[in-house]
Amino acid sequence: MPTHYRDTVITCDNCAATADRPAPGQAFRALHEEGWREKPNPEERPLRFAPHTSIWSCPACPPVAVY
Repeated sequence: MPTHYRDTVITCDNCAATADRPAPGQAFRALHEEGWREKPNPEERPLRFAPHTSIWSCPACPPVAVY
């Protein structure tokens, strides 16, 4: 299930592994350096063109997005 941008925990959509979301205002750099990847949820049809959910993959799973 895609992770909502307000969730306190990020969940991998492949294996359900979790990681704590950084506090507001802090960068996601540490998660990206560990191997976590994200992309906007393509299934979502948000209002005002801003997606509210993302698909995440953990370091052990194939990446959903490559940076």
